[in-house]
Amino acid sequence: MTPKLTHTNPKILASGEGESHQLLTHTVVWKITTEDTNSRYAMFEMTDTVGGSAPAHKHPWEETFYILEGELDIQIGDRYETIGAGAVAHFPANMVHAFKIVSPVARVLIVVSPTIAEAFYREAGARITSFPPDPIVVQELCEKYNLQPQS
Repeated sequence: MTPKLTHTNPKILASGEGESHQLLTHTVVWKITTEDTNSRYAMFEMTDTVGGSAPAHKHPWEETFYILEGELDIQIGDRYETIGAGAVAHFPANMVHAFKIVSPVARVLIVVSPTIAEAFYREAGARITSFPPDPIVVQELCEKYNLQPQS
């Protein structure tokens, strides 16, 4: 049985458009939300500067990074690479991964699925308002969204 689509409004955003918020040092601009895709996936642009990173972790959603500008050191499992503009990195669900920006600025288009990821990024952006983040808030978010930091 084919699922019935409940949202069919087309969307066109110019460069720089979209709802934005901060998540630690990252600026997140939502391009496509779960509302736009009948809860199948979401897409956002992340911008940050040299040193911006996410330490090794895993979670139950997939992420695909398309590098628009700059360079990132990427870890996927035991594999480490530096990738730049035009490269793609796909992180399967529950696979350990990490990244660190190594260029002065990086812009990355990120697609996440399933869409519980959008809820995580939005709540983390709303609740983590200082750097370094409050470890109690981080622990609560990790438990709620099954995000598992790795050592």
